[in-house]
Amino acid sequence: MKVLILGVGAVGSIIADVLSKQDEFEEVIVADIKKEKAQKVADRIGSPKVRAVSMNADNVEEMKVGMKDVDLVINAVLPRFFLKIMQAALESGTHYMDMATDLGVSSHEKPGDKITKVPIDLQMEQDQKWKDAGLSAMLSWGNDPGATNVYARYAANGMDTVEQIKIRDGDRANIDGFDGFVSLWSPDTLIEEVALMNALVWTNGRFERVESMSKSEEFEFPEPIGKMKVWAVDHEEQETLGKTIDKGCKECNFMIALDDDTINVLKVLRKIGMVRSEPVKIKGVDVYPRDVVTALMPSPTDPKIQKNAKGTACIGTEVIGKKNGKRISHFIYQMSDYEDIYNRFGVTVTAWQTAIPPCVAAVMLARGEISRRGAFTPEMLDPEPILKKFNEFGFTWNERIKELN
Repeated sequence: MKVLILGVGAVGSIIADVLSKQDEFEEVIVADIKKEKAQKVADRIGSPKVRAVSMNADNVEEMKVGMKDVDLVINAVLPRFFLKIMQAALESGTHYMDMATDLGVSSHEKPGDKITKVPIDLQMEQDQKWKDAGLSAMLSWGNDPGATNVYARYAANGMDTVEQIKIRDGDRANIDGFDGFVSLWSPDTLIEEVALMNALVWTNGRFERVESMSKSEEFEFPEPIGKMKVWAVDHEEQETLGKTIDKGCKECNFMIALDDDTINVLKVLRKIGMVRSEPVKIKGVDVYPRDVVTALMPSPTDPKIQKNAKGTACIGTEVIGKKNGKRISHFIYQMSDYEDIYNRFGVTVTAWQTAIPPCVAAVMLARGEISRRGAFTPEMLDPEPILKKFNEFGFTWNERIKELN
């Protein structure tokens, strides 16, 4: 199988490296709008399977030329390009995979608004087109969303009814010698999910919006992380899980641990309009406020950031429901140490955790172990083979089950 990885940031470069070592892939094409950036990744991997090309994710016709004779395209660029990349893949006869959807298309929605459509619907409504073409559009296949969706399905399969699905992201990382505003994943995504968007929640069988950075709680993560304050933010999981986990789920939300300094900075940026992606004219020039902020932040691919990040990250899904009349909590999670991951792979935990699930899915697609066609999210598949493959790739998951009152 030939695979094209569009975007060679922290996550895309790991995917390329991992897939270049898999027998299922005869060629791994790394693509970026700047060919020299893709070439650096290809040179670093050092495999004859890997070659670099220039490709513009904003140009459908250019992408179609680049996707000729490619079996699978993995979208590792910013989510805002997802519809154009999907269009190019479908028209090229190429399987498609991504790790997020464009949450920003719903940035106008406010608490109290009636919500009838969520961002991922723009992809899911293409289901029949992909089926007719005999192709797979594998949506939201990162860590969160992605692995978290698989965990939700696995836990729900062991219950008679489901009350709540809670995705929780806890990270006690710090960066030695760095005192600025930094994100260990895409700064653009951080600003969009936490500060720009009002958080989507699934509650009582319908979608609602909660004001950005207004809802928090304490969550007990496994040691060595322990209890942390988590905040409701916009994310992909709640767009599908409340509906696809068809066991009466009343609540589904995503919460992430963010320290007070980060919340305060993001609140200020939101208040002064620096989280917006619409241009403003300054001295006759169009300036994009969010781009200014992200340009001033360090890249998560900066070696100083990757090398000096210390601590532990845990991302998982807690499903609360009933089994044989007993109310239980089943929390499934993946936890990794920053120093360990950097010493073994030379990257941050955040990038590694995001990159491995799509690698697993790509290998399973190549082997025919994922044969579903159309547009689908991870929880729509049998979770057990996927979880088994996670372990084979070193993406070891754990679980915590307890009976509730």
